[in-house]
Amino acid sequence: MRITLQLFLNVLLALVVLSCNSPNEPLIPPPGEVPGEITGSITPVGKVNGTAVTFQIGPSGGTIESVDHRILISIPAGALASEQTISIQPLTNQCPAGKGNAFRLLPHGTTFSKPVSITFHYDYTDISGSASELLRIAYQDDKGIWQSPPVKSLDTTASKVTIETTHFSDWALFQAMYIYPTKSIMSPGAHLQLAVLQTIDVGDPKEKYVVVMPDLVYAKNIDKWALNGEGVLTPGQSKAEYHAPTWIPDINPAVVSVFLNKSLTINGKEFKDIRLVSNILVAPEGVSLQLDGGDWHTYAGGANINATQNVILGKDGNEFASVNWKGEPTGTFHWTKGPDVTFNLIKPKMNYQHLYGLGPSVSGGLLIVDSSDETWVTGTFAVSPAGWMDLSKPRPEIGISSVKGVFRVRRIN
Repeated sequence: MRITLQLFLNVLLALVVLSCNSPNEPLIPPPGEVPGEITGSITPVGKVNGTAVTFQIGPSGGTIESVDHRILISIPAGALASEQTISIQPLTNQCPAGKGNAFRLLPHGTTFSKPVSITFHYDYTDISGSASELLRIAYQDDKGIWQSPPVKSLDTTASKVTIETTHFSDWALFQAMYIYPTKSIMSPGAHLQLAVLQTIDVGDPKEKYVVVMPDLVYAKNIDKWALNGEGVLTPGQSKAEYHAPTWIPDINPAVVSVFLNKSLTINGKEFKDIRLVSNILVAPEGVSLQLDGGDWHTYAGGANINATQNVILGKDGNEFASVNWKGEPTGTFHWTKGPDVTFNLIKPKMNYQHLYGLGPSVSGGLLIVDSSDETWVTGTFAVSPAGWMDLSKPRPEIGISSVKGVFRVRRIN
């Protein structure tokens, strides 16, 4: 039985990447997006952070949208007495717990005879650690304080939140409540403290709020804490502590949830059972593999993330483990018959990969990668069935196996 050409090419690529790898360093967990980096409730004005859009709108009304389609301004007929040049300028977001860019709507201080709609489109990164029901829009007044008017509508299908206003200013999207940290990377046996923070105490959606720096939520707003995964969660009121198991868990990442004792009514629709989620990946540094449900084996390794081919490689003596994929550095990928998304484990006279059988057929399972951190590349994968080839026999034999993997490796590029 011949070893496939693809296997040789992947091993060669892995060896090249490993030659660039640096020695292991002690684990320093990333700080994450530390909330409340700006001191006090009065914040600096945002700095220009993108291309402005300009459009002429008159008494008949009209719409204008940012280049990235993040914000949409709808001006109804009769809101303006004469034609004006309306602009949207992206800014850095200085609002407490702000998400994405803020936007300066010009001319600054413009007032309207009828309410104007401001709609922010959001994505999964904006609700990470929070919930769509807890997204709010705020403007910065002339004293540098952020004010949040009531939400006019929330469309969770189209992922957009809308308010109405009669004036232009600097506007931003922010989280009213969230769990911190929203995601974490931990070694087996480590522990982590979590907290639920708020910038406003969301209650009556008709009420206007002053946005403050993130602080612990009121205990009355917490219903319960819950853990899906292994380890021990010790809940308090607005805080909890998670102790990771001393082994690599089967459910990884572990999921810590906070169920809020709160419901919100927005434009006549009631939103109940609001939950905040923190994902905690438990893994030693390196590439860790489990064959057929047996003991985990960890390979020291690194990650080479580039526009051509992304590679994660681990090495232990003369054994090599690698995953390779083309495309975005973060995402979910299916194994491929070609070289686009591959797995290989090279042992002395025993090789495993993401193809099996005489066909060969492509293995089931997924590769899930998070490359959003500047230092770490993390993720999990499953290869089922994985194909193996025993080269110890005069005539190599093939068979199938099951492979699970988790990795937490440093960038080497």
